[in-house]
Amino acid sequence: MFAHVIPLLIYWLVLFVLCYIVVEVGQDQLYDEVTPHVGLKVALGTLLLAMVLTWLRPSLDKMLTSEIAWTLLLALAGFGVFTLVFQFQPQHAAWIGALTMLLSSGLATLGVDSLTKPRPVVAAARPAEQTKPIRRSLSPAAPARTANPPVPKAL
Repeated sequence: MFAHVIPLLIYWLVLFVLCYIVVEVGQDQLYDEVTPHVGLKVALGTLLLAMVLTWLRPSLDKMLTSEIAWTLLLALAGFGVFTLVFQFQPQHAAWIGALTMLLSSGLATLGVDSLTKPRPVVAAARPAEQTKPIRRSLSPAAPARTANPPVPKAL
C-alpha cells in the first residue's frame, strides 16, 4: 500500500508546484489572463499525471535511452492534460506540456528514489588493531624500544 501511496504523494506535490507555476505564468503571458479555478484544475491535472508516473515509475538514468517509449507516453500525457484540463491551445500544449512533463518527471523521480529506495546498511568500523613498533634493537640482549630513540648530539 505504502509502496504506491508515498510515491504518488511525492509525484503529486512536485508536479503541482511546477505545473501551477507554468500554468499561471504561461497563460498570463500567452493569453493575457488565467482561466478561472486554476488551482482546482492544476490539482486534478497533476493528480492524473502523478498516477501515470506512479504506474510507470521512470528512472532518470534510463528515461532517454532504454525507456524512450515510456518517456514519449509521458510527453503525450503532458500534452493531453495541458490541452484538456489546463486549457492551453494545442500548439502551445505540445511544447509547454511535453517539456514540463519531461523535466518535472525527472525531478520528481529523483525525490521518489531518494525517499523510497532502501539504503544499504554500512558495517560498523572495526577498531584499529594495536601495531607493534617497526624499529627494534639489533642486539639480542636489549629490550625492544617502543618510544622514539634518543637523538644523537651533533659534533
